[in-house]
Amino acid sequence: MTAGARPAPATDRADLLHDDGEPVDFDSHDPRHARDPFTALDALRDRCPVSWTGAWEGHWVVTGHREAVRVARDPRFLTSHVRPDGALQGASIPTIGQTGRLVPLEMNVPESLGYRKLIAGFYAPSRVAARAGEFRRLADACLDDLVREGGGDLVRALTERLPSILTLRDIGLPEDRWEEVDALVEVALLSAPHDPDRARDAAQELCMMIVEEMEERRDGSGGGLLTELLTTTLHGRPVPDEAIVSMMYVLLLGIHPTSALTATALWHLAQDPGLRARLATEPGLIPGAVDEFLRWLSPIQSTVRTAAEDLDVGGTEVRAGDRVFLSWAGANRDPSVFPDPARLVLDRDARGHLAFGAGAHYCVGAAAVRAMFGTMLEAVLRRMPDYALDPRASVSWFPDVSFFHGVTSLPVVTRADRTAGGASWER
Repeated sequence: MTAGARPAPATDRADLLHDDGEPVDFDSHDPRHARDPFTALDALRDRCPVSWTGAWEGHWVVTGHREAVRVARDPRFLTSHVRPDGALQGASIPTIGQTGRLVPLEMNVPESLGYRKLIAGFYAPSRVAARAGEFRRLADACLDDLVREGGGDLVRALTERLPSILTLRDIGLPEDRWEEVDALVEVALLSAPHDPDRARDAAQELCMMIVEEMEERRDGSGGGLLTELLTTTLHGRPVPDEAIVSMMYVLLLGIHPTSALTATALWHLAQDPGLRARLATEPGLIPGAVDEFLRWLSPIQSTVRTAAEDLDVGGTEVRAGDRVFLSWAGANRDPSVFPDPARLVLDRDARGHLAFGAGAHYCVGAAAVRAMFGTMLEAVLRRMPDYALDPRASVSWFPDVSFFHGVTSLPVVTRADRTAGGASWER
């Protein structure tokens, strides 16, 4: 399907339908959904905003906006639930907490709130806004080689590099290890559903990297979140080491969705020259358009809850212990909230989108994601406004929309001014 156009009717995707025309059991790990998860989600929502799928031992799939908000804001839908057999049911299907429970993501209210506050201040909108110059200088530095050479992979050069470096900088890890970190995160995510041992090995290697840096900072030296968390308290006690490691690991998991959001937006703009030209000549439109891009793309497609008791969701009885898959992507394309939802409309009021979730587990780093995305988009349109997809190479997509949706390789060519906007890596 062409980006920005209406998705094809469900009947045009026979691979996603049973012989009787009903949707096939939805499996977010199915690589058929990689480029277009929306056709299947639209079919589910049109049938019922709360649908049952037999995939992964069975669970509910919530694709309606109203129903997704209802579940996300109800503390009786748990992000952490221990089954009678002792297995943890967390915020994904299957559980990806290879390092144990993910903090604070897989903590229930009110336990999660104290941990959220430990990092929420670091990513407060005012604090992020004060770093605008730092973000812009880094974006320009990332683009220098690509502009000079007349093309390359925008993901490797910019959209993965910038959020990786900034995240490592925020945590207090060596910035020059960003490629190593990215590779391990990708293995941990991609292997999680089908090769849990390989995923666990990658996750533990990342956590050991964090632990080693923590040991260097116990005297309060250095900067970043590691030092901040090692020198603060929670409820009058030092923050547990395992919680610090888990929180930093969760931050690393946010690198790829930020990259995919930006790369997929740039992929779309390469095929919509009118929209690209408008944003390039009127960069002041970008901050206001960020929420519409987030709604339209839903880089983090979903999260999972477990019902603590029998509950009604949109007229559907969900029983205690049932798993509930909240499709942010489905909710963000709900036509009852966003008319003509498959169209990217720059001046749409998209503030009701659920790309960052809702309720007590709303994304702590939302302000930073918005700022990184806007900065990277503006930098590309300023430095290389005539970029085009490289016909000699292929665009690639992450094959598993359970964790994030979007482009993971974006080869482009450009004839932009090769001398414009050079920058150093200085903050």
